[in-house]
Amino acid sequence: MQRALPAERSEAVSAWAKVRARDPHGVALRRAVRAAVVVPINFAIGAEVIQNAQVATFAAFGSFALLLFAAFSGSLALRAGAYAGLAVAGAALVAVGSVLSSPDWLAVAGTAVVGFAVLFAGALSSLVGAGIQAALLCYVLAVLVPGGTSALPDRLAGWGIAVAVGVPVALFVWPPREQDRLRREAATLCRSLAAMLEFVRPEPARRLVTMREDARRLRETFAGSAGRTAGISTAARMVIQLVDELEWLSVTVVNACEDAPEQWPAAGRRLREAAATVLRSCADTLAYVSEPDPRSCAGLAECLAQLAAARRAVAAETLRELQDGGPGERGEFDRPLYAAHELGFVVAQAGGTVSLIAAAESRPWWAKLAGRRVTADEQGTIAVARRTLASSVDRHSVWLQNSVRGAVGLALAVLLARIADAQNAFWIGLGALSVLRSNALSTGATVARALAGTAVGFVVGGAIVAGLGTSHAVLWPLLPVIILVAAIAPATISFAAGQAGFTVLTIVLFNIIAPTGWRVGVVRIEDVALGCLASLGAGALFWPRGAGPALGAALAEAYGSAAGHLREAVHHLTGQRAAPPDGGAAAGDAARRLDDALRQYLAERGAKNVPLGDVAALVNGAARVRLAGSAIGRLHEGVSDGHARHDDLRGPAELLEQRAERVSTWYSELGQAFADGHGALPAAEAAGDGTSFLAVILPEVGRCGDPDGATHAEQLLWAGQYVGDVDQLRGYLLEPAAEVRAARARPWWQGWWRV
Repeated sequence: MQRALPAERSEAVSAWAKVRARDPHGVALRRAVRAAVVVPINFAIGAEVIQNAQVATFAAFGSFALLLFAAFSGSLALRAGAYAGLAVAGAALVAVGSVLSSPDWLAVAGTAVVGFAVLFAGALSSLVGAGIQAALLCYVLAVLVPGGTSALPDRLAGWGIAVAVGVPVALFVWPPREQDRLRREAATLCRSLAAMLEFVRPEPARRLVTMREDARRLRETFAGSAGRTAGISTAARMVIQLVDELEWLSVTVVNACEDAPEQWPAAGRRLREAAATVLRSCADTLAYVSEPDPRSCAGLAECLAQLAAARRAVAAETLRELQDGGPGERGEFDRPLYAAHELGFVVAQAGGTVSLIAAAESRPWWAKLAGRRVTADEQGTIAVARRTLASSVDRHSVWLQNSVRGAVGLALAVLLARIADAQNAFWIGLGALSVLRSNALSTGATVARALAGTAVGFVVGGAIVAGLGTSHAVLWPLLPVIILVAAIAPATISFAAGQAGFTVLTIVLFNIIAPTGWRVGVVRIEDVALGCLASLGAGALFWPRGAGPALGAALAEAYGSAAGHLREAVHHLTGQRAAPPDGGAAAGDAARRLDDALRQYLAERGAKNVPLGDVAALVNGAARVRLAGSAIGRLHEGVSDGHARHDDLRGPAELLEQRAERVSTWYSELGQAFADGHGALPAAEAAGDGTSFLAVILPEVGRCGDPDGATHAEQLLWAGQYVGDVDQLRGYLLEPAAEVRAARARPWWQGWWRV
């Protein structure tokens, strides 16, 4: 036996290492520890001190909702306001659920209406969406647990105990700091990039090593923290976007530093210095503790304005050099100007994102609650809320689909509970809620995992009760350990493991309230099966594929519309299309729906099928294609040559059209692969065809004696740069795209326990 101990210890160490790999900063562990302490205390107050089953039930599950289901991030004041709102909403939903619990027809109809209203309210803002599951659990408890209005005072007392003890713990004990850590690493990388751009910089090789080390730390921090449920706010999602933009910028800065400082012309030097100033200002702006410093935000806005002026100066200098050449010759075009233009574009994108992060965090709480955007084009809070909800009333909207599906699933669960006269009807509703809360997996797969996890939990819980008995002296000491495991399992193991842990917890809780042994587990398996059946029926009724991979569908729409926008913009620039490109609005709408899908994905509890880094890369890739189309569309604004095809520039124009067609077709095929889930990914082509667009355009300009021709040549030059950027991006997207497709195509029985 002694020889087996090292092996057993090694297995335990290996298992702990796997848990830490999924929770490297201990976020899920700390949340689980808080629940393991608070839930038993509140449950004991209701079961042992007050000795009331309704109080004990609502105190225990209310604590679970506040500490594990709700996920608010931001400053202390913002989180306090959010928890206060959740406390009021939870009390209201407990009252509404108790009133609607009888007669049966009212319970079914009321659940459909209330369920839809609560779920759809999540479309209003990230702050509201972070508390939706906790609020809905309050209603499900009230409408399905026997007692009705006569038990309302006891239920409100239980919820009040949960709020009084749970909210202070959530606010002050291990508050969420993951996004703070990520912002600090992003600020550090911004400073390193700014240092590389300085013309007077000793030891450039050392600065390059430092920059790459900072980039590595940022990526590691992102992998360990950005996927947590606390990271669903507007600012947090923009930080995720910023991580990818800084990686893009790192490559651009290294490219810009290839030329010696003395080779840079005056306009290029000014742009490079302005870019370094913007990056230093970005670092200062990101270094806030609770809220951004208004002086740093104003300084960043001024630096971005100076960068914009430097970019215009580079464009003007480029035009002058292109106009220098007469027939048969060309002006001496400096490659650093080409690199400076690209550098200015990418730094402006990253600086704009940092500015939006600061603006999002600087909004008052009521603006965050209403979903008021960070731009200054809004009319009022009520108008903002009305517009936000109205924009989600679209059959492609993730929030609308999940709200209808969830409402019908819960209503069917209540109907089955009344028809079956289930002994513990609450578990029917919870079974439906457990399945419907998952938005990135198909309903059928989640049903199988929920039932399998429940069955395993019943076996484990039944064995505990059968082996140790139902004595309080035995079950009370086990309760915190069981809560700890049940709380940490969804994030570090799988959805099914979380179901198993929750089943064991339920058996122990009910045996403390009213000892019945293993029979509680049998009842719960039957009831959860009915609840899962209700949710599966709702999915089959409204969407034959089940819930559908909302994120994949949103990616498909975003890439398809962005590719179309890019194609239209190029054709308009070259004169092949007379009308201005009109796909920008559709691409923007698709981008907003993709942001909704990302918000749903981040809010989903449990281990993720696809690493968040891969999801973020694909989301940001769609944004880069859309931005490239918009940038090309702006090139011809205010120019007077009427989009005429210049005969002397027909060759470069046709080459640009060919490249744009190839690239946009590739992205359209990528979107189609996400749409059907079974089609092949586009081929992995090498970026470009080996021909430098700069090398093609300059000889043609040299043979063009028309000054307007030089203007059009400059437009083609920058358009070729934008197309080349998204051309090179393709190679970085294939691997994450393959991960997403594999997750969608994977049968539910593969990895049902460890997702």
